[in-house]
Amino acid sequence: MKTAFAIFLGFFALTANAQNYIDIARFSYGNTPLNTFEITSEQTKVEEFGLQLTFPIVLNEKTIVLTGISADRSRVKLDPDFTNHTALNKVRLQLGLNKVHSEKWTGTYVLLPSIASDFEKVTNDDFQIGLLTLLTFTKNKNLKYKFGFYANAEKYGPLFVPLLGLYYLSPNQKFESTLLLPGQADFNYQLAKNTALGINFDGMTSSYNLQESIYIPKGQYVVRSSNELYTYLQFELGKSLVAKTKLGYSISRTYKVFDNDDKVDLSLSSFYFGDNRTQLNTNFEKGAIFKVELLYRIHFD
Repeated sequence: MKTAFAIFLGFFALTANAQNYIDIARFSYGNTPLNTFEITSEQTKVEEFGLQLTFPIVLNEKTIVLTGISADRSRVKLDPDFTNHTALNKVRLQLGLNKVHSEKWTGTYVLLPSIASDFEKVTNDDFQIGLLTLLTFTKNKNLKYKFGFYANAEKYGPLFVPLLGLYYLSPNQKFESTLLLPGQADFNYQLAKNTALGINFDGMTSSYNLQESIYIPKGQYVVRSSNELYTYLQFELGKSLVAKTKLGYSISRTYKVFDNDDKVDLSLSSFYFGDNRTQLNTNFEKGAIFKVELLYRIHFD
């Protein structure tokens, strides 16, 4: 696909009732070897940091308030002619509700306001707001289906993403799969008591306001798009601490710069309507990605 994205729904693991855990904290660090720009010999390194914290508040057996915060930061050279790297930052709040509607149906409804920019200064132009709605249907104790949508006011225009997914845990609890299409897929198999081998796909898009103009005239934004495929080893370091070491490849990865007035009418998943934008910078080539993740996991029965 031209662009793709993932909605980071791992923080709301309660929507998949077959899981007997919820990850309330996650830290990630990713790095790539030097990537060469497409039309020159200039190179850039891409560094990515991520932190997510989730605070579920149980009101009763049918209602859980979902609160949390996430932050991510990318450092990348946006153009081969630039000397310095640009830091792209996003801080997002999560406020929502997980509601058991019946024996079969559970709903998750989350409001997602965020600030996304280079953080040279913070203005109203950095603000975005999103909405996630996800319904989970319980087929049986090991299989759940998910239906919903994600919408966000991106810098390039309104984004709307239909969501379709499932969660499956094998009867022997060794094989686990989580799908939330079009942007997320994960399969893992338990090799030993505290070790699992997995395959993970992440597709994502996000946009950032640039307060420090890098082109003339002033006023640009960056759209980060990526499709990444990983294989990983997962280690349980204790009852609650989990580590993942991931080796992957960017099937496609771009950081495109556009003028602020260059918008689209609507983005439906990876399809853009009314897209006549002119990209200002040069893309760099695909490459390997190394990532490590640490998770703090609470188990329940």
